[in-house]
This record gives sequence, C-alpha cells and structure tokens, in this order.
Amino acid sequence: MKITLKNKTLDALDMQALVDKITVYQEYFTLPSGQEHYRLLRYLATQVPGNITELGTHAATSVVAMSAGTKHYITTYDIIDEKHRAFEDLDNVTFRLCEFDEDAGYKDFILNSKMIFIDAPHDGIFETRAYNWLKANNYKGLTIWDDIHLNDPMKTFWSMVDLPKQDISKYGHITGTGAIYFGDEFELVAG
Repeated sequence: MKITLKNKTLDALDMQALVDKITVYQEYFTLPSGQEHYRLLRYLATQVPGNITELGTHAATSVVAMSAGTKHYITTYDIIDEKHRAFEDLDNVTFRLCEFDEDAGYKDFILNSKMIFIDAPHDGIFETRAYNWLKANNYKGLTIWDDIHLNDPMKTFWSMVDLPKQDISKYGHITGTGAIYFGDEFELVAG
C-alpha cells in the first residue's frame, strides 16, 4: 500500500480543532509539517487500514493527533502515569501503564497493529530494544520513530537499523522522523 506524503496536504489538516483536547505542547501542536510530527501522525493514522500502537504516551499529544478522524483502536504505552491525560474522552484509545514488551495480554494487539509510533525515551537503548522485539516477534507493519537525529544515541540507533528505512523528517519532526518497514505492506512516497 502506497501512502503519498505531501507537506501541502499535511499542512491543510485542521489541527486547531484538537488543541482544546491537549494540555501541554499546545504551541507546538499546530506547527507545520517538517517542524512537528503531529500532522504527519494524524494523516498516517487515517491512511493505515488497522489498529495503531504508540510506545511513549507522555502527555498524550501524539495519541490525540492519531485518534482524530479514525475509528481504529489505539493502544498507548508509558511507564509513568501523567495526570494530565488528554484522551480520557476518546473511546478508541486505551492507555497501558507498563512496558509494552511485558504486557502479555496485549502482545497480539501490538503485533497486529498496522502502525506503531515510537517516541520514548530517546536514549537509543529503548529504541534498540523495541526494534529487536518487533523483529524477534515477526512484526509486519509500518513503524514511525521520533527524534532519530536528536542526539548521538538516536543517530547510532538509526544507523544500525538493517531493515528498509526512510528518513521522513521533511514531513515530521525537526529533530528527525523515520519510518522502518517491517515487511512490504506499506510504502511512503513523496508526492
């Protein structure tokens, strides 16, 4: 499945309508694609034909963007329970307070998700662990990785990836956004 990426398409998305659902990062949420990744996430969530997993809920800003305009179920993971959750009124989002790879009851959901967004903790160690877990469990789908150019550990992680990958920072986050393809179901193409 080809998904065409165009900054013009991403920047036309009405993000302002969602700002009241988030409690932090409001000043970043409506920034253009290529500066922030929220528009890209929102668009991709409407394009993938199935459920989504997020690793790294934090303030729930990304999951609000992904839940808009889609009825796919989204499970989001974090090990810290932030009290300013923005998605409590979103009926297609489930928050899991645990490590994703220790959540045996949701393993099938994760592995059957069409897209996984990884945004935590940017130390290269977690990202390598997630990458290796997905490979070891034969995940097939699209993964989107935030902050691939943020620091040396993230640059090292990105350089060691041996699956097909694509730097899509032009459409995502100024600190880097990458796509790693687990299988050949998806292809992101510049429009």
